[in-house]
Amino acid sequence: MASIAGGVSMKRRDVIRQKNKLAVTGNFRYIRYAKYACVAMVVLFLVYVASFASLSGKSYEELISKSPIVITGFMICTANLYVWYVLKHFLKDLEVPQHVESVRVNLLLMTVGQFVLMNFISAILMILSLRKYFQWNTFSLKRALKEIKKEGQLSVLIVTALVLILFISLVFGIYFSIR
Repeated sequence: MASIAGGVSMKRRDVIRQKNKLAVTGNFRYIRYAKYACVAMVVLFLVYVASFASLSGKSYEELISKSPIVITGFMICTANLYVWYVLKHFLKDLEVPQHVESVRVNLLLMTVGQFVLMNFISAILMILSLRKYFQWNTFSLKRALKEIKKEGQLSVLIVTALVLILFISLVFGIYFSIR
């Protein structure tokens, strides 16, 4: 019986410890806005391509094969859909709260990636999220990485880094090779 009670209090301690890393708990609206901005950028790009095709009288195939802006735009939209998917799962983790350090470090990484991919709206919203929702006075990247590894979230960080590196290299590689 004592071990069961000890297990329950351990979970409560973990939840309290995770909450202490957050400056605000509850409604993470800037992360939600960043998630919506990622989808909005995809929709706006598709509207741009459709209007560009109709105004120029070119087919979609011509636009995709001849225009580096359209090609790289599609790659950036794909990256946005990935970021949207990851942010959706981060919101679920923060509502519990669990994996706070993993969310924080991944969000930092995605913010840099969004800036490099020129998705400024979502990047600014992610910066606002990082500033508003997380405690920074005791943050240490070294400790955060140790905790991420301990929680089994290192693979999430590695996948996020690899996907962002892949998209960034594809976008700039394709753009400069076509140009």
